[in-house]
Amino acid sequence: MTFYNLLSSIFSYIFTLIIYLFIFGVIRLIYLDVKKMSRFDDERVNVSGLETASLKTIQSRSHAENELKKRYMIYGQATVGRNKSCDVVLREKYISGEHIRIWYEKGEWYLEDLGSRNGTYINGQRIRNTVLLDAQDEIAVGELHFLFEL
Repeated sequence: MTFYNLLSSIFSYIFTLIIYLFIFGVIRLIYLDVKKMSRFDDERVNVSGLETASLKTIQSRSHAENELKKRYMIYGQATVGRNKSCDVVLREKYISGEHIRIWYEKGEWYLEDLGSRNGTYINGQRIRNTVLLDAQDEIAVGELHFLFEL
């Protein structure tokens, strides 16, 4: 076996390994994306012990990058924003990476603006601090409007 044959064999093994690693990476990304999306999609998820609420889409004056759902479920707590790490991902140009946080604590639901650039409005009033949410409150983030439902 000549030097060039040996070198060719080594490169072919390395190239094959790189292809397998690439395929594994793609499969892993698809799995993680599907797992993240399905985490809050199914309203029938067993969430025993967690309080649930929802954000019902009621108005959109803009065209979000991906289609909006009719309802986003919140199980105990959720962050809402553009980032993929958020529990409710809204790809709309006026929404910050992490726009708001909604959580349940001591029998009450709360909402906090996380320093968003375009602000958050509850029933038409801009909020700057943590606020107590009531059923049927209208929450506006960017150009999207939601109805808070228990």
